[in-house]
Amino acid sequence: RFKDLAAWIHSHLQADLSMEALAARTFLSVRQFTRAFKAELGTTPASFVEEARLAEAGRRLSASRRRVSIEGVARSVGYAGADVFRRAFERRFGVTPVNYRSRFGSGSRS
Repeated sequence: RFKDLAAWIHSHLQADLSMEALAARTFLSVRQFTRAFKAELGTTPASFVEEARLAEAGRRLSASRRRVSIEGVARSVGYAGADVFRRAFERRFGVTPVNYRSRFGSGSRS
């Protein structure tokens, strides 16, 4: 049940990925869902969603040949705005999205 959900999350990063919405997809209460998800996948649903969104954002920032705005990348992976995205990205990767792009982007030099 949760492996299919994990794949669905990765392919629907812009969707409503709240605990309520994810629990409804698995036909469990939020409490049951949270416990079972953590037992099955070893992390909380919120951490899993954030990691999926930030990993995809990192891929998009490093692979993009054209300059998509940070706001555009943030929205494309499900963040409502660039500020929350920037803080989460920096917490996860230790650099801002702009610095990440300049270091790892397809146009950067090694």
